[in-house]
Amino acid sequence: MTFEMGSRLHYLFIASPFLMVIFMNLGLKNQSFEQKRKWGVALSWVALLLLMLRNIEILVKNGWVMDAEVIPLQICHFANFVLLLAFMKNNKTLFSLAFCLNLPAAMMSIIFANSLENYSTLLTFRAQAYLWGHMLIVGLTLFALTQGFISIDKKRFLKTLGLMVVLYLSALIISNGLSVIWGLDANYFYTIKPENGTPLELFYTMGKTLQFQGFEVNPLYLLLTALLGGVVVSVFYGMYHLATLRWPLLRKDD
Repeated sequence: MTFEMGSRLHYLFIASPFLMVIFMNLGLKNQSFEQKRKWGVALSWVALLLLMLRNIEILVKNGWVMDAEVIPLQICHFANFVLLLAFMKNNKTLFSLAFCLNLPAAMMSIIFANSLENYSTLLTFRAQAYLWGHMLIVGLTLFALTQGFISIDKKRFLKTLGLMVVLYLSALIISNGLSVIWGLDANYFYTIKPENGTPLELFYTMGKTLQFQGFEVNPLYLLLTALLGGVVVSVFYGMYHLATLRWPLLRKDD
């Protein structure tokens, strides 16, 4: 069983998180807010389990040699921890981060799922973690939105932007550090190079990669990617407010 961009399976993959949130809302409509929070926690643990099984499979295939892919610092891998802690603590800042950053990033990974075409079969933990993991990230974030877990005011939005800057710069430093110190091919938050087949490739080709004592930096690529990220999260911040104006029940007081 293989994956092909533009196939029926791909379109089903794109629709899957929206189908998930519809079924969850229908199935849990008579449940309390606390019970829905517990469902969010449980499904976040499922996503983390899938990630762990994927990482074990990678290590086994590599002969237990360390691989940068098993360190969960990529945007969508990191999103699993964001959602788990957000549901566990009912943390509004983490829910804001999940909605403004992780949701669009995971949705882009679903739409531009080119990397799945590289797998000889989808019947592996790595491929299944990609399929189900991204579905859960988008589906759980939309579930959180529709059930009133997400609350984003201007102050929280600015706090979320600040957190994103810290994460982005940290990803650049960690990626380069792992490469220089341990020789790992790390590329967290796509700070070193873009994912193949995504619009970020244009930004990368526009810039020039500089070398500093083994550290790789493409300043223009980083700047343009950061600006695009800022535009995307701002758009989602606006979408949140439009949604809460249209459906006031989505908005709950902290």
